[in-house]
Amino acid sequence: MIRKSTVNLKYANAGKLQKVHTTAIEYQRVINLFIDSLWKQKQFSGKFVKNTAVESWLSARLRQAAAKQALAIVKSQRKKKKKSKPKFNKLVMELDSRFVTVTQDLENTFDVWVHLACIGNRIILNLPSRKHTHINKLIGDEWLLKGSTRLRITDKGCFIDLFFQKKPPAIKSEGKPKAIDIGYKKLIVSSDGEFLGDNKIYEKIAGKKQGSKAFKRALTERDNLVNASCNLLDLKGVKVLYAEDLKNVKHKSKGKIRKTFNNKLQRWAYPKVLRKLTLTCEERGILFIKVPPEYTSQRCCGCGVICKSNRKGEIYKCACGILMDADENAAKNILHLGAYSPQVSYSKQVV
Repeated sequence: MIRKSTVNLKYANAGKLQKVHTTAIEYQRVINLFIDSLWKQKQFSGKFVKNTAVESWLSARLRQAAAKQALAIVKSQRKKKKKSKPKFNKLVMELDSRFVTVTQDLENTFDVWVHLACIGNRIILNLPSRKHTHINKLIGDEWLLKGSTRLRITDKGCFIDLFFQKKPPAIKSEGKPKAIDIGYKKLIVSSDGEFLGDNKIYEKIAGKKQGSKAFKRALTERDNLVNASCNLLDLKGVKVLYAEDLKNVKHKSKGKIRKTFNNKLQRWAYPKVLRKLTLTCEERGILFIKVPPEYTSQRCCGCGVICKSNRKGEIYKCACGILMDADENAAKNILHLGAYSPQVSYSKQVV
């Protein structure tokens, strides 16, 4: 399994950061030249670019890296069955150990140094940074630093993405099954009766002007709350976790529901919950399986009857005597569907 951790290069002086920015702009230009050539030659497959003769002050090695990245972009465009030629607009460089070396320095102010070389014009840069909680966890938990890195320049600054690799543990053969319902008002409700997270953050995001600093801070707060809620989910003794196979929930919702609610719904972070739990389960040897979501909120977990009117807001009440939180009822249905229904044969593990 592979994990990414990002270090900020903001601690480097302005001169060094300017050289990084200049290199990234030239790298972007070279990638687009390769894309033009590949598209003209109709080279949409293979591992190597046939013609790497592009005029640039970048080193031959870095031009090769740009050619490889351009080929990946063209392949992706064709895989998506898009007929228009792509254009690379990001300042992103996919690099390997030929260009980037990362070292630790525990005796000085900056405990991480990124050494950038072989990029052209005899440029050699030593860029300082600092470790943080996430990278410390990876370094101290038997993860191995891979040779591949990604240098990114965004409106927030300059960053290096580091990738760590570790052999995943064996999938558990003993334990209990568990299921979760991912909702808008309550982020996670489990089949064991756990209630984690709420929709207050979406109210906060909706009150901010889109694109403003306050808006971006609220989005970051939402993502932190998602991680915190997922971390609180009790997975002790669990061997398999089931969740609904939610797809395109927010797609084409405009005009079908109230504008004020749709504005909040667009910030619903269910994909982030699925992603976080995927990684968590992988690290713990827990099988994470998605099941079809049909009728999980309308079915009674006690008698199995499907009746839309049984759900009234946050409460599910059935003629059989079941009276409980509607999302907990849905979580129990997801558990039954995953653990006992033959439909699980066509559900799949999240990857």
